[in-house]
Amino acid sequence: MIDAMTVRKLSISVPPEVEETIKAAAADQGVPVSAWLAEAATEKARAVALDAVGRTAARELVAEYESEHGPLPAESLLRARQFLIEAGLIDDEPQQAAG
Repeated sequence: MIDAMTVRKLSISVPPEVEETIKAAAADQGVPVSAWLAEAATEKARAVALDAVGRTAARELVAEYESEHGPLPAESLLRARQFLIEAGLIDDEPQQAAG
C-alpha cells in the first residue's frame, strides 16, 4: 500500500472518451484510477527512456563504424531507414535538422 505522505496530487485533462477508457481499464484491473494512471505513466516513461538509450547506442555504433571505415553510403542509410519504417520502429516522417 502506498503511504499518503509519499504521493502527490496531479490534475490532468483528457477528452471524455479517454476518461471512459481509463476508468474501464482501472475497473477491469480492480485498482483506483490514480493507481492505474501512475502505473501507465511509469511504463511509458520507462519505454521512452529505453528508446533514448537504444537511439544513443545506435548512434555510437554508427559513429564507431564510420570512424574506422568512413561515412556510410547514402543508399545504405536509405535502406536502413526503410527497414526501420517497415518494422514500425520509426515514423515515416522527414527528419528535422537539429537546431
